Amino acid sequence: MPQDSNRLVKTTRIRAVPAARRKAREKNIDLTETRGTGPNGVILVRDVENFQSLQAGTPLFPKADKVFVSPLARRLADSCHLPLAEISGTGSHGKIILADVIQAAGAAKTISSFPGKRLESFGQTLPMSRVKKVTAKRMAQSAFTAPHIYFFADVLLDPLFHLRHEILPEFERRYQVRISFNDFFIKATALTIREFPLLNAKVQGEEIVVLPEINIGVAVAMEEGLMVPALPQADQLGLGEIAQMRDDLIGRARSGKLKMEEIERGTFTISSLAQFDILFFTAILNPPQSGILSVGQTTDRLFLKEGQVGTEKVARFGLSVDHRIIDGAMAAAFLQTLKKKLEHPLLAFMQL
Repeated sequence: MPQDSNRLVKTTRIRAVPAARRKAREKNIDLTETRGTGPNGVILVRDVENFQSLQAGTPLFPKADKVFVSPLARRLADSCHLPLAEISGTGSHGKIILADVIQAAGAAKTISSFPGKRLESFGQTLPMSRVKKVTAKRMAQSAFTAPHIYFFADVLLDPLFHLRHEILPEFERRYQVRISFNDFFIKATALTIREFPLLNAKVQGEEIVVLPEINIGVAVAMEEGLMVPALPQADQLGLGEIAQMRDDLIGRARSGKLKMEEIERGTFTISSLAQFDILFFTAILNPPQSGILSVGQTTDRLFLKEGQVGTEKVARFGLSVDHRIIDGAMAAAFLQTLKKKLEHPLLAFMQL
């Protein structure tokens, strides 16, 4: 993230949607005292309203005989032996969501939210959750059925950093969501798949089926395992639509509100560990997909130009493909084309 803008530095300290900031100003509420329940702790309007209710000493939601709770939140509460009646829901109409259970469990010192300390201990036998069982079965199927080959390329991201810096204030005002680098990656990947349709294919019996829609899945790490909700027809969406849909899907994945269709419709996956100190990694295909893109941490790299030393921002991208469908030359060409789009974003996204 560029550091030459005081405005950007401030917005990264307290992450809140514009409407929540306006609400806080109107009610004279300090956002630093407000807990965000949005994706990655972003403060939403309802968080400001809830904080206002707490200050006034009024209940956030009327009491009801029936407890409304998401399935994922109920399973986690049961596994932690937490009474649902004692958990305050911050979802729609007071519904208890996964984040509420994690917070309640953390307060009871029985669990910590990902990626902190966990319940595992040496010598312990742990039951696999339903999500982990499904993930394990699919990953084993992929690893032993599809022959994987891997390709890596360093992508210069300085132009993308500059573009994001330029459009960030207007983008956030217009779409009410903060654009992420993943949004650019999703769009660029979908556009590149248009040029390489076999990256959107699957093996069916003794045939290769090229799927009609480019649906980009985004891997989301959760307490119970990995979820991969997909953005439908990502090649036809604008960056604003992608950012809004990505924010919605990830938020609902973490609160256990995804529909099965949203998980199963993916045709290609992006898995990013850029938030960790991981330079690159090899990813296993999400069956029956033929390709998955891995994104490592962005680092500063020294370069020498005309006798002058400078730095540039670089991230290592990895591509794993099913060798039954895609040969090495095609995979290499796909990754090089994607690299070119990300290194020349004004040209790649000029019509969006």
